Amino acid sequence: MDETREESIAELRAALGELESGEGLLRFVGGHGLMSRTFEFTWSEPALEIDFRLPYARVLADEESQKEDNAEVGAAIRMALLLLTVEGLKAEDLKEVRTSVWAGEAGVGYSMVDGEGNVVESGDDWSGLVRRLESVLPEGEESLSIIWP
Repeated sequence: MDETREESIAELRAALGELESGEGLLRFVGGHGLMSRTFEFTWSEPALEIDFRLPYARVLADEESQKEDNAEVGAAIRMALLLLTVEGLKAEDLKEVRTSVWAGEAGVGYSMVDGEGNVVESGDDWSGLVRRLESVLPEGEESLSIIWP
């Protein structure tokens, strides 16, 4: 699993570079046509589930909408990087917690559920999740900024 995690982290970093270069995202793009392309990233393991499906490269959308789409995709990539990086570093109070994170046209959200099915924390934005994840990063470790429009 670690090898796959490292490969995914490398691919996500490359995708972020593509997006930030302004030349267009090539990795993790699905769909077809002028308005149905999406950024798609999924991850599933016992302690972590990620499901991101966001509009991307909608050719007929106005420039402002395209910028918003790119900003949302960039934030999703950063969140995936943060999640994959910190999953193995979880604090003791989070060791037995399954984290699910999603983003799509309907919005974003997350939930953390313990081994008995009790919701530890959930939200319809990522601010609480980011705070919790940053708390498990080692001191001096640089975290990624999660910017959501």
